[in-house]
Amino acid sequence: MATNMTDATDHFDTPRAWAVAVGASIANGVAFGVLYTFGAFVSSMGKEFNTKLGPTSIVFGLSMFLFFGMGAISGRWADRYGPRPLLAVGGVMFCAGLVATSFVTAIWQGYIVYGIGCGLGGGIFCSPLFSTVATFFVKYRALAQGVAATGSGFGTLLLVPFAKAIIDAEGWRNSYRILAVISAVGFLIGLVMVRRSPSQAPGVAGGHVRNVMRTREFKTISVAFGLMSMALMGSFAFVIKFAEDDGITPSKAALLMSVVGASSILGRLLLTAVAGKLGSVRLLQIALMAQPVAYFFWIIANGRYYLLVIFAALLGLTYGGFVALAGDVVAFYFGLVGIGAVTGMLFFYSGFGSLIGPPIVGFLADLSTLRILPVGAVFVMASLGAVVLLTASTKPVDFGAGQPTPPPEPEMPIGNGTTPRRPTVFELEPV
Repeated sequence: MATNMTDATDHFDTPRAWAVAVGASIANGVAFGVLYTFGAFVSSMGKEFNTKLGPTSIVFGLSMFLFFGMGAISGRWADRYGPRPLLAVGGVMFCAGLVATSFVTAIWQGYIVYGIGCGLGGGIFCSPLFSTVATFFVKYRALAQGVAATGSGFGTLLLVPFAKAIIDAEGWRNSYRILAVISAVGFLIGLVMVRRSPSQAPGVAGGHVRNVMRTREFKTISVAFGLMSMALMGSFAFVIKFAEDDGITPSKAALLMSVVGASSILGRLLLTAVAGKLGSVRLLQIALMAQPVAYFFWIIANGRYYLLVIFAALLGLTYGGFVALAGDVVAFYFGLVGIGAVTGMLFFYSGFGSLIGPPIVGFLADLSTLRILPVGAVFVMASLGAVVLLTASTKPVDFGAGQPTPPPEPEMPIGNGTTPRRPTVFELEPV
């Protein structure tokens, strides 16, 4: 037993583990970055298809629902097969979806090809890559999750203004084809760098996952994640459009999403670096409490660009911290057994929020010229998510005496960084 445990733990916090974190960062960064460019496309697509914001936003909402919601299934696949086959299959679907979207002749076709191709394809590998990184680290798990999550920040920072520029130069159809090529390169790089972790259980951990889903902690964070995603995706879909409507030039409006991306990188690295001192759960609660503050600046901006920049910077900082800390919080509460499936179920609730948020904001914007109506709805969603998460416990879940007792091993700090503990048998051997 001791020999097997030693073999199973010699991959923790190694240079190869950091390579996996970087590979996941690149692949997920491309996927998130491309999907978040939708705000740059919404005006052009709406004009060509003569659709209002509500129906057009369904393209984004549906794709993000599948992108996150697919984690409920792909998380289990990650535990069974590892991340590489999922990245290969999902990456092909993602790129094919972008190319197919460039040929649509009606908005309802975009629901299908963009939603299934980009949303479903990206969902096959997104959650598995995050959960895989968590299984390669113990001491530096929170920081590694931060590194993996910085990819979406860099993707947003670079790809949104790039997409806006090529839309102006090449049109929205050619822009999607160019993004497909960029995506393919990023996925290939990620495919080379990521691998399956020895800590990922190849068996079915369905019983444990069901036990997790019955806990108060899981129910609390899943509701909070869903509400946060409603607000976040609602804002991502329309921040560029609303800024342009308020008289901001298209290039400066697109830069707002770059500010979100840049500050989210800082949030990911800053908050995960101090997670060992304050605890990931507390930091996650702080991050969600700060999001309504960001949306308040959006409410009062009224076309004043410096207030929009403050809004974007605060939103990126808090959203980046949320993304980076979420994986460590899951490992802290529930351990590593079946972590792909558990993380995937949480992604599902985030996906449900992502499906609802953008259309709510879009239809409210269609109903009234008053910006307070759609933006105020975003503020309310975010505030409710913060309040719900404040009720979460700050202690790991105790699943009872049925868990095997681990033999003596050197103590290792958990990713939450609050107290040292020995690794459990579930974390060290395939189940």
